[in-house]
Amino acid sequence: MSIPTDPAVQKLHEWIDAHRAEIVESLQGVLRIPSVEAPAAGPTAPFGKPVREALDYTLKLCEKLGFKTEDFDGYACHAEMGQGAEMVAALGHLDVVPEGDRWTNPPYSAVIIDDVIYARGTSDDKGPIYAALFGAKAILDSGLPLSRRIRIIFGCNEESGFGCVHHYFNVANQERPVSGFTPDAGFPLCYAEKGIANLVLEKPLPSADRPLRIVKANGGRRPNMVPDFAQASLVGTAKAKDVAAAELDKFWDRNVSYEETSEELIVTAIGKSAHGARPTLGDNAIARLARALSTLGLHESECWLHWADLSSDTTGAALGIAGRDDVAGELTSNLGILETTEQGTIRLTYNIRYPVTWTFEELLAKNKPVIDAAGWTIAESHNQAPLYVPLDKEPVLTLLRVYREETGDYESQPETMGGGTYARATPNIVAYGSHFPGDDKYGPAHEPDECISIEGLLRAAKVYAHALYELAK
Repeated sequence: MSIPTDPAVQKLHEWIDAHRAEIVESLQGVLRIPSVEAPAAGPTAPFGKPVREALDYTLKLCEKLGFKTEDFDGYACHAEMGQGAEMVAALGHLDVVPEGDRWTNPPYSAVIIDDVIYARGTSDDKGPIYAALFGAKAILDSGLPLSRRIRIIFGCNEESGFGCVHHYFNVANQERPVSGFTPDAGFPLCYAEKGIANLVLEKPLPSADRPLRIVKANGGRRPNMVPDFAQASLVGTAKAKDVAAAELDKFWDRNVSYEETSEELIVTAIGKSAHGARPTLGDNAIARLARALSTLGLHESECWLHWADLSSDTTGAALGIAGRDDVAGELTSNLGILETTEQGTIRLTYNIRYPVTWTFEELLAKNKPVIDAAGWTIAESHNQAPLYVPLDKEPVLTLLRVYREETGDYESQPETMGGGTYARATPNIVAYGSHFPGDDKYGPAHEPDECISIEGLLRAAKVYAHALYELAK
């Protein structure tokens, strides 16, 4: 990391170095809270008790650090410092995706091994937003003059819908920052984010009068995660189950297993989780399950198995929506959830990241002929429009300058991504860090053994302190 020449920035660096232990210990505390969204637990816990616990922990910490705090009905909170008519902000989130399987250490232990912290939320997004919080604390304690206030805003359901920031800005009518960032991506910064659409396709299961049929199927935890587990239960005659079991014995995929009981044949597939924005980095368990079941001669193959198998096609071609643009590149598609309903239907939820120059309406128009021909209906759809901030506009210019001054890295270029961040929630915000180029002790988000190095955490805090100071002074 470069040594800053500005005495004011040097003071910020020195403060962060001197408070290393406090920063790490504070982060470990919030990482040990399993803040996955759950059913509402009262009027001030709309996203469940664990998320509320993470919010309370953060509020108490911010008050102890000397910030003015406010809680917005459990949807979000903020910590504020300084004076001025205008405000700049860092927006991050305290909720995390489900932990999944295959962790080397317990996912909420926040264990430190070789100066690396391992826990769900270290990189997405508790570690980064706490780095921004302590960057602001460095400014507060250094007494540097500011003309704008600084807010650190903590949302509570970024991973499952952005209802938190909608409530913060549109229900609680909170002031919008004139500039800022969300620490929820990588450095140098991200200036464009693909549109994000969740399409829930639905179709009736076939009738029951056959020797062997699927009665229940499920897989995946969230649309924006590549599913690492999928399972189907089949019922039928003893002979039909025995024949199916024999076929599964011969099936090539060792990640597929089965259990035969007196009543059911239960087929299970194991995959590998990854972020829905990067589906090629995962191994889709629903696709594995569908390929295995399709060998059994079931009528269901005409209903949904073929479509689920096509989840291994991450381009969207199976849905008729493959495409790209010159800003953010190729569309990606992830089949994130498989479920059967009590009403006798099968539901497939696709998480789609589409080019920034497209509209949601264009996406649906491309998709409609394909699903109509196959007899599917769109039971639900959710959309977050793309984000695009030109490179010659603020806050991109200031944030990029600060990153280069802090790191001496003049080679790495701003990027685009398929992920979705709070930059979409309000104008004049872009995703900024906290992953440094070449840092292999960071992330991977939404995967087992998520981590952040203590060095990387402190480096990010220094960049964020400098950036908030430049935006607010």
